Amino acid sequence: MKRTSALVLAGALALGGFGLAACSSGDSASTSEASASMVGDNAGTWTPISIGQDANGTTVDMVVDQTGTFTDIPEGSVVESSDPAVVEASQAGTDGDATFGAGLVAKSAGTATITVLDPTAPADEGGASNVIIQFEVNVTAP
Repeated sequence: MKRTSALVLAGALALGGFGLAACSSGDSASTSEASASMVGDNAGTWTPISIGQDANGTTVDMVVDQTGTFTDIPEGSVVESSDPAVVEASQAGTDGDATFGAGLVAKSAGTATITVLDPTAPADEGGASNVIIQFEVNVTAP
């Protein structure tokens, strides 16, 4: 009886190991294709990218329909886009019991400058002293 159990266990382990080996692949393209199909073809269904103050002075790459949310901007900040046809900015706010954070939606291919302002801070003549974050967004078609 012990020998039979050992043979069954050894057989199960061998088949299980074979199954795992058959599921894995050294081909990274296959892995990324599988991941892409799991996420979906529409960037609007992807998890939004997180945009923090560390984005200041950088370029953020997005795909049409992809969204982004701001993670650490002060309450009351105003988000502006230099080209809303390329990147649409939304403001933080509330609607009844729902609270919404500020965010972005990539609308069409192109480049837009995103500026996050603190409206309570005084602007100097150049208008730059109340800028919290300013960065470029490069949007490509899917």
